[in-house]
Amino acid sequence: MTVRVRFAPSPTGNLHIGTLRAALFNWLFVKANKGTLILRIEDTDKERSKRVYEDNIYAGVEWLGLKADEGPLEGGNYGPYRQSERIDAGVYAKVAQQLVDQGKAYYCFLTPQEIEKEKESAIKKGIAYMHSRKSSEMSSAEVAAALASGKPYAIRFKMTENRTIRFADLVRDAIDFDCSLLSDFVLMKSDGTPSYNFAVVVDDAAMNITHVIRGEDHISNMPRQIALYEALGYDLPQFAHLPMILGPDKSKLSKRHGATAVTEYRDRGFLKESFLNYLSLLGWSPVGEQELLTAEQLIEAFTLDRVNKSGAVFDIQKLTWMNGQYIRQYQDQALLQLVKPYIDSQLLVSFEAFELPQQQQMVMAVRDNLDVLSDINRYLEPFLASEAEAKAKINAIDFNDQQQQVLQLILTKTQHKNGFNCANDYTQLLDSVCQELGLGKGKVLKPVRLALTGMGSGPNLAELLVFFGTDSIKRRLSYVID
Repeated sequence: MTVRVRFAPSPTGNLHIGTLRAALFNWLFVKANKGTLILRIEDTDKERSKRVYEDNIYAGVEWLGLKADEGPLEGGNYGPYRQSERIDAGVYAKVAQQLVDQGKAYYCFLTPQEIEKEKESAIKKGIAYMHSRKSSEMSSAEVAAALASGKPYAIRFKMTENRTIRFADLVRDAIDFDCSLLSDFVLMKSDGTPSYNFAVVVDDAAMNITHVIRGEDHISNMPRQIALYEALGYDLPQFAHLPMILGPDKSKLSKRHGATAVTEYRDRGFLKESFLNYLSLLGWSPVGEQELLTAEQLIEAFTLDRVNKSGAVFDIQKLTWMNGQYIRQYQDQALLQLVKPYIDSQLLVSFEAFELPQQQQMVMAVRDNLDVLSDINRYLEPFLASEAEAKAKINAIDFNDQQQQVLQLILTKTQHKNGFNCANDYTQLLDSVCQELGLGKGKVLKPVRLALTGMGSGPNLAELLVFFGTDSIKRRLSYVID
């Protein structure tokens, strides 16, 4: 059997963490099983579905490299892959009529007001609402007359009562549903669009989907969907329902937890490797303790039996930490190419005035300070400030006697020694000052940094000293030392 899975987002908003996690798990599963991934756009909500949101969905999955094998842009033998186009082709209307002809569904002519009265009556009686099926009692002639008159209708599916539906989830234990608690539900709405439960069953069967991997919020849809599979004689795919993604406070993930559009993480400078890695660990865990995994390692390790049942906590701090770890794996030209698009336009002019080796030297000096690529702007200023700007900052700082002593010793050592060529040379210089004055590193590094840049924190100090060179170091220390 060829594994076929689908990622089926609704373009009613930008691509978010939960939706992308579902796409990733489908992608990992299909890659691990050498199958086919289908991207289906479920745009039946005519009012809220926008092409701009569909574009955002594609931008997010493209950023992470989750390329589909079939879809609206990719094509394939099972299209159309937009539900709106399938509506226009009459796909759902044809299947709904088939169920009506078989007596498994019926035209419902009750108005919204009549249905609301039924619900209010059930509330007053303290019982669960069950659709009355009044329209199902109409004769063929009455139905034909109502249709001929243009009376609005929906098509409802007849749920079988007094039975239990059970299904075995690939993540969870077997789950039972009491059908006596389930009312007849709509297949086709009065505006000619299909309901979610109907459309998804028709499409999954038509596209030969073998495994449905989606969020646990869809578990409640299972009895209706299984009933439809049975009524239509379709083979039932295997289902795996993923745990919810929660905020650090264990509540449902929301914007206050960082649940912004996925493309915003890209635009802030999160790397796709770290984002994919972190997202894969939301509800799944590999064998062993290793956390930093490449896409190839994730594919090799991924199995559904390692998916957790309990909710997964989205922790922006953990994601940011992991992103920093990935940034630190880049060197020289590769790192420069990563950060350059994130440098502010005003800084970029000054930055590009330097030769390529100096540009690389700057980004390597700040690499360990970067958690996201856009952080580069916070750390370039010491390198790009003019001599006048640096002097003004430095002169505005009051250095105490001990700090003056540190700076005087640094100046003396740089004046009487040649050969400061690399960061290690300056590290040794700073260590020797600590030893001679009996001071901790903090009490040496801080005044040196302030005297060179006018800033209390910033890039690796030894790398910074290499970049400035001894002439600039001596000149800036002279602004401080009496």
